[in-house]
Amino acid sequence: MKVNYYTKYGCGLCDEGLALLRRFADIDIRIIDVENDVDKYEPYLHRIPVISADNGKQELAWPFDAEDIRKLVARSHP
Repeated sequence: MKVNYYTKYGCGLCDEGLALLRRFADIDIRIIDVENDVDKYEPYLHRIPVISADNGKQELAWPFDAEDIRKLVARSHP
């Protein structure tokens, strides 16, 4: 499964969320720094970290835990 992970430099919560996400070996993570992406800056800056799956159809914003990530994976792969 592929996901986009919206984050920014120096965000402690983002680091924590990424550590949780990396526990799932079957997830391919594309990290997007919202401060370097003009199109993503406004919609994501105040919500990060955000995990986006299914081409943005499903999103999981902080706070989330491992169980929330499991549910996102299950919804994306019925």
